[in-house]
Amino acid sequence: MFLRRQTGLMIVWGRSISHKVLATGQFHCPGCGQERTYALRQQQKWGTIYWIPIAPLEKSEPYVECASCHRTYPEAALRHDAASAQRQFNAQRALEGDLAQMLCEVMALMAGEKHSVSPQLCGLIANAIGRLIRIEMAQDDILAAIAAGPEEPEAVLRNVDQQAASLSDRGRELVLRAAVVAAPKPLTESSGALAIEIGRRLGMKPEAIYATLAEFSAR
Repeated sequence: MFLRRQTGLMIVWGRSISHKVLATGQFHCPGCGQERTYALRQQQKWGTIYWIPIAPLEKSEPYVECASCHRTYPEAALRHDAASAQRQFNAQRALEGDLAQMLCEVMALMAGEKHSVSPQLCGLIANAIGRLIRIEMAQDDILAAIAAGPEEPEAVLRNVDQQAASLSDRGRELVLRAAVVAAPKPLTESSGALAIEIGRRLGMKPEAIYATLAEFSAR
């Protein structure tokens, strides 16, 4: 964002994200199935002026990243033995699958591409899933998820309701952002109303919903 003062001086304001390493060590990685080196990280959003981080904004919950497979886990993974780590891994993979399915459904609904999915939408969905869940999803899997999703918009919205509780505030923002980015531009009255309803089903505050729409409705 560029701000111009009356003196003619242009101020460049924006946001950036850092991933600070809080600690390192060894843990039983559920994905690798053996002891691995980990980094305990935390995502920090910053307000920037001239691309220099100035004001700290919200932080994410700390998460564990395996140095070998690069999968990520909740901080509680550091306290698990091999058996409990595997159970936690299976539960997390199931949750990730549900979230990926929800994102595919929501973005296809906003794009109006339930039955004719473009490569561009597949790319947007893959990027959104990578940002939200930190996994890669192949195009064939994206197409299969969209095809398996419900036809009725209300059923898609019910799935948003069901998945919202497992998302952080940052995760909810990413889902709504992805939905808005997927929609044809400019947003119509109906697509704008649908985006607002998705934000409401995610449990976002009205000011957060409208801020996301204002920032990403032209992208």
